[in-house]
Amino acid sequence: MATATTEFATLAAEAQKQALASIKQAQDLSIKLTETAVAFVKDQPTKQLVEALPTPANAIDMAFDFAAHVLKLQKDYAIKLAETVTAATQKPKA
Repeated sequence: MATATTEFATLAAEAQKQALASIKQAQDLSIKLTETAVAFVKDQPTKQLVEALPTPANAIDMAFDFAAHVLKLQKDYAIKLAETVTAATQKPKA
């Protein structure tokens, strides 16, 4: 039984590691996008720039809306995972 527990812990740790790596990758891409936007901004007249870009508040709202979607996906996943484990560990009714 210790082997199954060890294997589970190893798989869980690897899944967490991959999830964190994906988050880091998304953050890195976001930074690159921001750098590109800043470079673009330097080359644009102020009025056109203001009209073309979202306000900081809108950008924050968009980021948090995305985060809310990610959190909902994670919640749905956790619930399905819990249901799967619960179903697999319940004793058959007599």
